[in-house]
Amino acid sequence: MNRMRVLSFNIRGSYVKSDGDNLWEKRAALNVETIHKLAPGLIGFQELQLGNLALYEKELAEYDFVLGPKYNNRPPYCYPSIFWHSEQFQRLEHGEFWLSETPTRHSASWDTNCIRGALWVRFRCLPAGHEFVMLNTHLDHVSERARVHGARVILEHLRRIAPKSAPVLVTGDFNCNPGSDAYNLFVEKGFADTFAAAGLLDAPGVFTFHAFTGRGNGKDTRIDWIMTRDSASKFSTKSFEIVLDAKPPLFPSDHFPVVANLELGS
Repeated sequence: MNRMRVLSFNIRGSYVKSDGDNLWEKRAALNVETIHKLAPGLIGFQELQLGNLALYEKELAEYDFVLGPKYNNRPPYCYPSIFWHSEQFQRLEHGEFWLSETPTRHSASWDTNCIRGALWVRFRCLPAGHEFVMLNTHLDHVSERARVHGARVILEHLRRIAPKSAPVLVTGDFNCNPGSDAYNLFVEKGFADTFAAAGLLDAPGVFTFHAFTGRGNGKDTRIDWIMTRDSASKFSTKSFEIVLDAKPPLFPSDHFPVVANLELGS
C-alpha cells in the first residue's frame, strides 16, 4: 500500500502586475511556506510561469518536475505542471496536448478565451512499484462550451494512455462547479471527486477561488478538483482539505490550494 499526499494549486502567475498587495514578489515566500507546510508528494500547478519556476527550483529542490504545454494566447505563457517528490515517485513517461480540435499544436477552439492544455505523467511509486497516471489541466474561465469539449479531449486522451484498469489521478482548475456539464462528464467516465469521497458536502461558504479576498464571490464555489478513476478499487481517499492559510492582506494565491490524502494498493 502506498500513501500519497496530492496538492492541486492555481498559484497565479508571477508576471501579473495588477495584484496590488499580492504581487508575486510580495506573496512568494508565503506561497512556498504553504507548500512546505503541506509537504505533498505530488503537485499539480496551474498558471505556473517562469518567474514562479525560478523560485520553485531553489525552494522546492526535493521535487522533480515536468512543464506542460504552454498556454495563454501570447507571452508570458503559463504551464500546467506536475511536480513530484523524487524519493517517493519515479517518472516513467509523460506527454502533453492542447484542449482544442487540433490538440497536437498550440491552438484554441470552441470560443475559449485562452488557449489551454493538459500534461500527463505515468508514475511508479517507490519502493512498492505500483503504477498510475496523473494528469493536470486548467479549463477555460469564460466559455462553458470550451470547458465541456476540453473535458472530452482529456477523457479521450486518457482512454488512449491509461487502460480502464489503470489508476488515474486528475488535478486542475476546472473553472466550473460540481454538477456542471464538464464535471458530470468525468463522473460518467468513472471518476470520483476526492472531496465527496472524503465525506465532505458542498454548501454555501465552500469555495476555492477568492480573488485575494479570502471570500467567495457567490457564484463559483469549488472549482479546483482532485479526481480519481480506478475500476479496480486501488485508490482510496482518506481525507481532503481546502487549505485556508493566509496572512491578510497576503494570500498564497487567489485560489486556496486543495489537498487529498490517498492510498494506492495493489
